Amino acid sequence: MISLLQKVFNIKRLLILIGVLGTFAILALVFSFQNTTNETTLEEDTVVGAVSYQGERGGNWYIYDTFSGFQTKYDATKINDGANPNGQNTTINDGDRISLRNEGYELFPTTATYADTANPITSMHVFRTRDGENILMRSYGTVVEYFEEANDTWETLKGSYTSGYKFGFADYNINTDLVSYVYFGNSQEQGRRWTGIKTVLTSAITTADKVIPVSSTAGFTASGNIVFCGTEQAYASITANTFTLSVSSTVACDDDRGVTEASSALAGHPRGNIYMTADNRLWIAGVTSTPQAAYFSKYGDATNFTTTTLITDNTDTSSGIFNLGEGGGAITAMIQDENAIYLMKRSIIRKATLSDTLYTLSTLKPFDGKSQTVGSVGDMSTFTSGNEVFFITPDNQILKLGRVENVDYPQLVPISDTIKPTVDDANFDSAVGIVFRNKAYFAIKSNKDTGNNDTVLVYNLQTNTWDSPIVGWAVSDFAIYDGGNGEELYWSDAITPNVYKVVDGSVDYIYDITANWRSKQFNFGMPGSQKIIDNVYVEGYISPNTELTISLLLDEDGYTQRYTTELAGTENTYIFASDSYNLFGFHPFGFERFGSNEDQSGKKKFRVYLAKSFTPMPFYNAQIEFASDQSGGAWEVTSFGFNIKPFTQGVRPSLMRDFK
Repeated sequence: MISLLQKVFNIKRLLILIGVLGTFAILALVFSFQNTTNETTLEEDTVVGAVSYQGERGGNWYIYDTFSGFQTKYDATKINDGANPNGQNTTINDGDRISLRNEGYELFPTTATYADTANPITSMHVFRTRDGENILMRSYGTVVEYFEEANDTWETLKGSYTSGYKFGFADYNINTDLVSYVYFGNSQEQGRRWTGIKTVLTSAITTADKVIPVSSTAGFTASGNIVFCGTEQAYASITANTFTLSVSSTVACDDDRGVTEASSALAGHPRGNIYMTADNRLWIAGVTSTPQAAYFSKYGDATNFTTTTLITDNTDTSSGIFNLGEGGGAITAMIQDENAIYLMKRSIIRKATLSDTLYTLSTLKPFDGKSQTVGSVGDMSTFTSGNEVFFITPDNQILKLGRVENVDYPQLVPISDTIKPTVDDANFDSAVGIVFRNKAYFAIKSNKDTGNNDTVLVYNLQTNTWDSPIVGWAVSDFAIYDGGNGEELYWSDAITPNVYKVVDGSVDYIYDITANWRSKQFNFGMPGSQKIIDNVYVEGYISPNTELTISLLLDEDGYTQRYTTELAGTENTYIFASDSYNLFGFHPFGFERFGSNEDQSGKKKFRVYLAKSFTPMPFYNAQIEFASDQSGGAWEVTSFGFNIKPFTQGVRPSLMRDFK
C-alpha cells in the first residue's frame, strides 16, 4: 500500500514538473523585468486582504500605436495618450512609430581637419547664381569665406572685419551686365558685393611670381583684383589660363588653391546686417545709427541708395526709407511672403508693399504702446516655408504667420503651446531656424544660463507635431546647399569654426547619441484608484547592433516601482524575420517596407512580452520609456500596451486624513 502511494506521489511530482517546464516553454517570448521598489512606502501602506489578481486571463489590454509628438505640461497625465512629455533625439515620424532620429551629421568637407579653436561661425549663406550654381559662404572671426568645390577647401574672400559680428546676405541677379551678385554686410564695415566667379591654381606660387596659372579665367574681367590664399592682388591682364599681376605676388600659395574675383565695396550703402531682396530692390536694415529704419534701393538697381528720404507718393522707382517711428526699438527682421514685406520689431509687425509706382504701409496687428504685442526677436529665427512665416516672440512663443481657411488676411497661429514649459525655460536671443524636407528646425539655448545654442526643436509641418528635441547640435546657423548630390541641410558650429552636413543615420560625427522617449503618465481613466499591470507588450523593429532599454515607471518617476530590461537586436528569440516573400517577382514597391530600397540599417521585427520575473505592484499612474546610448543604432517602436486590472484591496492607509 505504501509503495502504491509512493508511486502515485512520484507521478504527481512528475506531472507538476512537466507543467512547470511547459510554462517556461510558453514564456519563451517573455522578457525579464528587473524591479526597484520604494520599500519604505510599501511597508507603510501594506493593507491586509486578498489582491484581486488573475494574471493574463483577467484585466484589459490598453494598446497604443499612434503617436502625437513631444508635449510638455507640468502635469504629465494631461497630455495626449500618444504624446511624450520627456525625450530627446527621438521622432514619431509620421505619427505611426517612435524611433531614434534618423538624422546625424558629419564634418564638412569630410577631408577637413576638425578645428577645436573657440571661434564660432556667426553666419552662413548659399549664394545662388543666375546659372544655378550654389556657393556656400560662412563668416567667423574677422573673415568671410567661400567653399571651393574644386579643391574641397574653405577659401578666404575678405578679411580684416571687426570680429564676431553677424553678417546679412542677399542675392540680386537683376543687372544690366547680366552678372550675378551677392550683397553682404556686418553693420560695422562698408557693405560689399561679390560675383562668385572663381577658379583654382594649377601650380604653386612664390613671392617672385607675377604670372598666376589657373584652370580657367572664364568670367573674369580683363583687369581687376583677385584673391588667393587670403590676399587681394591687382592684375593687369589675362589669358585663357593665366593672370598677369601688376606687381609680383605678395604671398606664396600652394597648388590647387582657390582664386576668386575680389569683392567690391559699396560706399553708398547703409551699414546694416539685415539684408533682403524683394520687389526688384535690395533692402537693408540693422543699421546702428538708425536701427528703426528699413532702407531700400532704387527699383532694379541694388547699388543705388542715393535717395535716403522717407517714402512718399512720389518715390516711384527711387530709393528711400521706411522709418518706423513708433516705439518698440530696432527692426529685428525683414521677410517677404504673399506679395507683402513684413518689417518686424520686437513689439510690432508692419506690412509693406512697394513696387515701381505704388507703396503701402500698415500695421499687421494692433499696437497701442502699452499692451504686450507681437514681434520678432531676430532675423535669423524668422524664416518662411511654402505657406507661412515662422518667427519667435520676446515672450518665447513660436508663431507662424499665414492664411487661415475662410479668413482673407494673414493670421498669427501659435505652434509652441503644446511645449510651453519647454519654451518658457529656453533662451531665444541667438535662435536660428530653417525649413527642410517638411520640418521646421529651431536652434535655441535650452535655458537662460546657456552660453550658446545647444538644442534644436523640430516641428513636423505634415503632422503639426513636435519631435523630441535634438540634443548635441550646437547650431549657429543653417543652410540648404547643393554640392552636386541634390539639396542637403548644413549647419555651422556655435562654438568652433566648423561646418557639418546632416546625413541619414544615427551618427553624430564621432559621438554617441543618447536618446529616449517617455510616455505620458497613464492613469487609464482612474486617477484616484490603484491599478495593477501584470504584463507589458512592445512591438517594433531593431537592428542587430542596437541595444534598447525599456523601463516601466509606476507613479511619479517610478516613486512606487521601477522596472528595467535591455533588448538586444541579436536576441533572435524575439525577432520575427525571414527572407522577403516575392512570389511573382514584384517591383520592390510591391513588397518592400521602404519602397524601392531595403532598410540599410538591417532593422528586423521584434515582439516581446515583459512579464517574466515581474512582480506586479499597485500604482496610480504608469509611464513607459524607450532609450538607447550609442552611435549608429537603429530602433523603432510601432506599438506598446499594458494589461491592466483594478486593485481591489482599498486605499493606502497612509494617504487617509481626518476630514471633520
